[in-house]
Amino acid sequence: MKKWMAVLATLSLLAAVDTASAAHGRKQCAPTCYTPSCGYTYVTTYQDVTRTICEYVPVTTTQDVTEVVCTPVKKVVPQTETYYENVIVNVPVERTVYRCVNQVRKEKVAVCRPVTRTVEQTYQVCVPVTKTVKQTYQVCVPVTKTVKQTYQVCVPVTKSVEQTYYTTVYDKVAVQRTGYHTSYVTSTVCAPVATCGSAYSGCGHRHGCCSPCVSYAPQTVCTPVCTPYTYTAYQCVARQVAQKQMVNYVENTYQTRTQDVQVVENTFQTRTQDVQVVENTFQTRKQSVPVTTYETAYVDQDVTYQVMQPTVEKFTVQQCKAVAKTRTFNVEYTEYKTSHVTKKVPVTTYKMVTRTVVEKVPVTTCVPVAPIAVAPACAPAPCCY
Repeated sequence: MKKWMAVLATLSLLAAVDTASAAHGRKQCAPTCYTPSCGYTYVTTYQDVTRTICEYVPVTTTQDVTEVVCTPVKKVVPQTETYYENVIVNVPVERTVYRCVNQVRKEKVAVCRPVTRTVEQTYQVCVPVTKTVKQTYQVCVPVTKTVKQTYQVCVPVTKSVEQTYYTTVYDKVAVQRTGYHTSYVTSTVCAPVATCGSAYSGCGHRHGCCSPCVSYAPQTVCTPVCTPYTYTAYQCVARQVAQKQMVNYVENTYQTRTQDVQVVENTFQTRTQDVQVVENTFQTRKQSVPVTTYETAYVDQDVTYQVMQPTVEKFTVQQCKAVAKTRTFNVEYTEYKTSHVTKKVPVTTYKMVTRTVVEKVPVTTCVPVAPIAVAPACAPAPCCY
């Protein structure tokens, strides 16, 4: 228990140091518990600080610049141009025209002449002859028979069986448990805070002007104390309970049975019958047939041909002819003469110059305030965290 109290006190001191260091960057200087004995405040003053800055200063100079100037000069010059006018002229033209002309000529022409002759021709004739023939065929005759057939039948049988099953039962059991009750003890410690720039700080420590920025001030710390106590709690414990019951189930058994079945079987029988059959026989016969053939003969005939015969025609055609003519007129054109002119032009450049500047810099210091003669009081426990 004593070790636990020592650990809690160490943690409280570390928390107080963190709070004091965090308060260095705030606008107000106040302890953690905000008691009336915490009499510190920040005071801001302004000091003159000298520093050198660089800036660019414009410098204007005059330079000679040569410019090229183009001056327009207008002139009037006479100019002659040639143009063309269209004139309609009658021109005699000849053309050759080809026309189709019929000409008759004697030509030998091949002619096919028919010649008829009598020729003896042999040919065959198909003569049908009827005969009676014995023909055998098969007939399918159905025969009915009675046959013994065996089959199986599924018969259900009900049986009873004893079956065991388990159920879960929950019992309420008392259990001793230990709890902890937290209380707070108030104590005053010396915690480091931001320095106020003085030669003497709290808690009996003396520092020079160049000492680190740390001073000490009394602070009230609330330390938690845990007290154990015992209480009785109840919890549910599960256990299995076995129970028995009779269960009916159906079991299938197979039985073999016999029955008479009518079966039809097909048997084939051979039978004979007389059938009339027609057979074709070929006979050779002769006869006289007139035959016409064509013979080629050459005969002189008048044949008409179409010949292209040229003919010259004369006629007059109007043509458009361009006639050249000349005319003179004045043309105004502009020439540009180039000249060089020197001018004074101001040129601005920038030069870097250094200068010294005095600025006001804010300096914040922590100043102690006279405490009020009132007994220190700690705030409720939750404000100490």
